[in-house]
Amino acid sequence: MFDASRRYVCIPPGITGGEARRLAIEVYDRIDSTMDQPPPRLPGATIALEQTKGRGRRGNTWISPRGGAWLTLHLPGQQPTAPGFLPVALGGCLAEALEQLPGVEPGTIMVKWPNDLYTRQGKLAGILVETRNGVLRIGVGVNVYNRAPPGAARLADHGYRGPLALVHLAALEAALAALEQPHRGLEAARKRDMLRGLHVELETPTGRLAGIAIGITDTGAIRVKTAKGVVEAYCCTVLSWRELGTGSSGLCRDPAA
Repeated sequence: MFDASRRYVCIPPGITGGEARRLAIEVYDRIDSTMDQPPPRLPGATIALEQTKGRGRRGNTWISPRGGAWLTLHLPGQQPTAPGFLPVALGGCLAEALEQLPGVEPGTIMVKWPNDLYTRQGKLAGILVETRNGVLRIGVGVNVYNRAPPGAARLADHGYRGPLALVHLAALEAALAALEQPHRGLEAARKRDMLRGLHVELETPTGRLAGIAIGITDTGAIRVKTAKGVVEAYCCTVLSWRELGTGSSGLCRDPAA
């Protein structure tokens, strides 16, 4: 396990050209948010054993007690892909990486567009991508051994018994893989598309949208079949989802996590 306040260096896959890169890792016992604490030099990563102000999309609180994997990869520059594409690609890469951990069965983890991982038990992980002050920040939170909020899942509930550090490294390698091979991540997300075939309600910049999710486009948008035709939506929020024919009794929403 990583120790707080100690600096580590690993050699994960590179971001361009398949070259190896040195990656400085700063580990903190307790901080507000890894998204707001870049390492002294870039590229680098910040890991927290506990976050007091962890957050997700739209400023939602991400509960981050000890026992979970909370980290951010900090890189110089801007998003190399269209807005909204990278979180989807990372979702696919992260699902693959977590399923390769010892004890976790393949096919356990699904991708909920645009930036969450789920199991049948509930929400397992979240992804947040931001660009601020010329720094690309790729945040990942994974429930592992921590006490999870209602409606959430943990890796420990799906067979994982290994060290927390393995989850940290798997998440960092997944983030770099999504940057190196984004379309591989997209295909992995499509194979695990949790919303496909479900009735969804979305909050878009122009208002609410409801229909049947029919897949993810090559640019990372969700495709929804509505009464007026097929719509492709970016940068929006999934308010709810349900299986067809279940009505309000089958309605699902994101847990507060």
